[in-house]
Amino acid sequence: MPSLRALVCDDYSMVRETIRPLLVEAGFETIREATLATEAISLAEMAQPDVIVMDLSLPGMSGLQAIPILRLVAPHSTVVVFSAYDVWRDACIDAGATVYVDKGDLEHLADVLQQAATRGPLRRIK
Repeated sequence: MPSLRALVCDDYSMVRETIRPLLVEAGFETIREATLATEAISLAEMAQPDVIVMDLSLPGMSGLQAIPILRLVAPHSTVVVFSAYDVWRDACIDAGATVYVDKGDLEHLADVLQQAATRGPLRRIK
């Protein structure tokens, strides 16, 4: 069985460091990190991760702008938006994200990552 791959894009290292153990616990073995949406797009195209955890508020291109591009370059990836901008929840789903998780809800993020690890990258997580 191939190892599970993840990509985390957030401009704050503390957030990336918080997400990493959740991914490891869920069974992800390869975890790449990006601080910019453009960097995440390049990494996603190259690595084809199973899961992309994406922030919305990023310098330059926003996470919301990046979602449709991520869907094009990594069509089998599950895109999980992890952000504090709940007002953009529906727009994220409309742009192609699989699920939106509020940054204040780490328990839900852990559950979503577990689901993504066990259900595979193509199933929508409700």
